Amino acid sequence: MSTLVQDLKFGLRMLAKNPGFTAVAVLTLALGISGNAAMFSIVNALILRPLPYAQPDRLVRVTDYYPKGALVALQQESRTLDIAGFTTESEFNLTGQGEAIRLVGSTVSANLFSVLGVETELGRTFRAGEDQPGQDRLVILSHALWMGKFDGDPHILGRVIRIDDVDRQVVGVLPPDFGFPSPRVRFWMPLHLDPGNTFDFWNTGFMPVLGRLRPGAALQQARNEIRPRISHIIPLFPYTMAANWNADATVIPLQQDLIVDVRGKLIVLQCAIGLVLLIACANVSSLLLSRAAVRQKEMALRAALGASRGRMVRQLLTESVVLALMGGAFGLTVSWGALSILRLALPVNTPGWPKVAIDWQVLIFVAGVALLAGTISGLAPALTASRHDLAGVIKTSGRRSAGTAGVRLRGALIAGEVALAVLLAVSAGLLIRSLWLLMDVDPGFHSERILTVRVSPNPTLCEQRSACVALYDELLRRARGITGISEAAAINAIPLGGQLPAVPAELEGHPVVPSESVAPMLWAGAVTPGYFELMHIPVLRGRPFSDAVAEKSEGIVWVSAATARRYWPGEDPLGKHLRVVWDTGWRTVVGVVGDVHQFDLANRSPNWIGGTIYMPYAQSLGSDGKQPTAMTLLVRTASSPGEIAGRIRELVNNVNPNVPVSEVRTMDAVVAASASQPRSMMWLFLCFAGAALVLAAIGTYGVVSYTTTQRTFEIGVRVALGASRGNILRLIIRQSLELAFAGVGMGVVMALALSRMLSGYLYGITAQDPITFMAVAGLLISMALLAGYFPARRATKVDPLVALRYE
Repeated sequence: MSTLVQDLKFGLRMLAKNPGFTAVAVLTLALGISGNAAMFSIVNALILRPLPYAQPDRLVRVTDYYPKGALVALQQESRTLDIAGFTTESEFNLTGQGEAIRLVGSTVSANLFSVLGVETELGRTFRAGEDQPGQDRLVILSHALWMGKFDGDPHILGRVIRIDDVDRQVVGVLPPDFGFPSPRVRFWMPLHLDPGNTFDFWNTGFMPVLGRLRPGAALQQARNEIRPRISHIIPLFPYTMAANWNADATVIPLQQDLIVDVRGKLIVLQCAIGLVLLIACANVSSLLLSRAAVRQKEMALRAALGASRGRMVRQLLTESVVLALMGGAFGLTVSWGALSILRLALPVNTPGWPKVAIDWQVLIFVAGVALLAGTISGLAPALTASRHDLAGVIKTSGRRSAGTAGVRLRGALIAGEVALAVLLAVSAGLLIRSLWLLMDVDPGFHSERILTVRVSPNPTLCEQRSACVALYDELLRRARGITGISEAAAINAIPLGGQLPAVPAELEGHPVVPSESVAPMLWAGAVTPGYFELMHIPVLRGRPFSDAVAEKSEGIVWVSAATARRYWPGEDPLGKHLRVVWDTGWRTVVGVVGDVHQFDLANRSPNWIGGTIYMPYAQSLGSDGKQPTAMTLLVRTASSPGEIAGRIRELVNNVNPNVPVSEVRTMDAVVAASASQPRSMMWLFLCFAGAALVLAAIGTYGVVSYTTTQRTFEIGVRVALGASRGNILRLIIRQSLELAFAGVGMGVVMALALSRMLSGYLYGITAQDPITFMAVAGLLISMALLAGYFPARRATKVDPLVALRYE
């Protein structure tokens, strides 16, 4: 310990004597450590930290989705699992508590909280049987809703609140840190498990299922059990179900399932940030090598006085570790800003998201990373500085005694930096090109000057189709009368809005074969007259939708061009028929409209969506077999969106004060939001690549500048023998280019091998896009030319007389 304290004191004195060197090294390491600290805080919260439930390692997820009837059957038949079901995120109206509001809620089986092992902050959870008809008029509030809407009322238990026009009694309030299945959920209600309602029990509400391993049961036993249980459930369906339905279902740990959507992105980001840290370590190592060459005489004198090589290595490593700890401390302060940037790349509804923070675990991680970075960056310089020709060093001043080993090592480090910088720059370039192509995509509609407003009446209001049709007719009629609004229409799910109102349908010429396949799923838009014109969606064939269609008139439908090509290739789609499987009548195709990117800009819809149809609102059906209640009003206006939004809110309140208004945004904002995830990934990699390029440029400049100084005597001799300024310039720049070409060559090979990890985030290009690779190679070579130019220019001004006396 006394030796360690001595080394620390001496190391601090040496660093204080060289403030420029210390500042550069500390800032370099802080750059690499801050990003890794921020990334670790995310990985720790989402992956490493156990779920906040009792015995979280016993919690599992049964993959795929199941209707209520299948959930009950699994609960009754499983011998290895206690099984519970839940809906992920559904929207409900809370009325009778002041202004009507739209909230995210979840319906759950009565045993969900007992399976999770969660206790309430106030009251109780649901009891067995409270998801049965007549016993399910209950609700449990989140802590945020209790404190926000109900002001933390201590007498909330037993209070009756109205959700979607149903009175429910509050029986509990959950703790602040509970956010299952999503942090956005504000209350939980029991599932309505009614076997007598066959349609609701078996046809709708397919949901995820989780379970807890029973005492003595192992994960593999549950996996072996689940598929035979599913095969027993298939005959229970009241309609023919495909024999391979959920045939690939298995059981996985719940924590693995919760982060499955972001796991790949976390891995990619962690690798990228790790590369920045490696580049920082290589840069600091190069700085330490240069400093070690200057200190060779000091090391020789220490050796002459009896210091062992191990003692000198320990001293030099102590200095590099002190540097790294200082960089870690500074990096930790920067990591809060880095964390706010990284958070943009992940969905805010990711489970565990509220727990992402810089905490004591991150402090321990930063300390460990700093120690590791200090050791990695200092080991090679320490070993190099402690190995020398004692007599040779003492005889010379040290200017030309550094030898070639240190120079070669520094060159190798810088070439490695350039290679890693190429890898990050290629990744950033691919994402930039991908986003450029993505933003140039024609979404199939015009978004300019369109304001969208979500209107969500209670389901009971629309038990009679005519009531909801009359409501929206009146809203649209009044909206068209507002000054500044030129057009108005409504749809159940706007393009790029993230909603998937899918229905299974049978199409003429494509009958569903029992036991072999299921009906294709179609994106089902419910629209009012004028929608296609307002959105500038072209009607390619058939008649436009400009007049109201009565509920009782012949069923009609419009299909997208891609849907017509897929199901009726080479045929005239007009006059063809299709039928939603739970509908009684067939609908006639009366028009073909242009293709629209409904899901996102990169894909028109997920792979399991087979096409797109549009139904008149009066005849529409949703995924629950009922007419959609919530609709989005779209108005085209040249006025201020804020002013128009306020007038529409007032309009809706005047028509029906119990109808909440939400999701007020422009269509331009919707389009921009659909590209937010690829845009955030692009900016992150651009930051990583920018940091890597700056570090590589500094490292290249440092090596060339140092070796140029070491070659002052040689340059003087060359000039004295007649070398021109051009000869000297080429000599020095060639060294810089050699480092760049070596690094670019290695980097291109690495990028070709590893950039495929980004394939899932690219649009319109491949991970081996030649334009991106050539652009990055050109950028790095230009950077090397610039880094070598300034030392070369300085070398051309060397006075031969001064250089020949240079020692």
